[in-house]
Amino acid sequence: MTAPNAKPRKLSTVVDTKPGCAPLKAGYSQAEAARPKSWDQVQPIFLRAMEGFDTNVASGLADIGDLQNGKGDFFNDMLALLLEQCAGVELWSRGGVPGLIIPKHNLDVTYPNDGPIEFVLEAKAVGTPKHALSPKAKAIGRPGAADLDKRVKEIAFKTIDLKAEFARRAAARGLSTQPMSGDLTTWLRSVQPRSYVFFSARVVSDSDLKRVVQFADLAAQVSDGCGLFCFGPASPESPTTYTVAPVPTHLELARVLFRACQDLQRIRAGREPQIAAP
Repeated sequence: MTAPNAKPRKLSTVVDTKPGCAPLKAGYSQAEAARPKSWDQVQPIFLRAMEGFDTNVASGLADIGDLQNGKGDFFNDMLALLLEQCAGVELWSRGGVPGLIIPKHNLDVTYPNDGPIEFVLEAKAVGTPKHALSPKAKAIGRPGAADLDKRVKEIAFKTIDLKAEFARRAAARGLSTQPMSGDLTTWLRSVQPRSYVFFSARVVSDSDLKRVVQFADLAAQVSDGCGLFCFGPASPESPTTYTVAPVPTHLELARVLFRACQDLQRIRAGREPQIAAP
């Protein structure tokens, strides 16, 4: 089997080059210059960048490619930047990573760059303002929960597939692994790679927020942690001026991202050469 190919993580091409994504690129540059190590340091930057981008979406300046990939790539890039600064590692994009069933997965954010993957991050951004390509949407826009059912199922399958293949290969090398039992969540958290999921959701109502939280809790059951950041329109008259929407403590993005950072630090420490005592 061909070994997975790896390349250093970098700012996504869509965010870097598309005119409709200019607010996202500016936000990333601002965050990069600040060398942040926590979500709290970049949350205002992220929120202002999303306001600018969604204004471009609503006006038609951002095209369908920007809409499908821009904000998700930006969220992914911001989280990876934070983890690199916090954990002191270089993160990598890797293609051709084998799963138990799917022969090749392409993963945007992983660590390390060679050998078995020990850490993987998935980031999804959902919810959009009303725009020309969604004429039937309500004036306040598409709910954040509208796309999450499919996203969570995709993430769940990928996580199980990657961890099951890791366990199969470990067993083939004679290494001890915890047998899978009726408690799938416990088994998944016992097997590498460490897998973290993060959602950024534009929510349009209390009921929408509640559904987003429910989906995030489901994602947390098939991963090592799920972090959630929610925001919504300040008013129906200002659909792209945003305020932060509170989420349950166990899902707060800042807290879960810190856990992910600690995991990366432990993995990095385990790979560093040990200096023998004199």
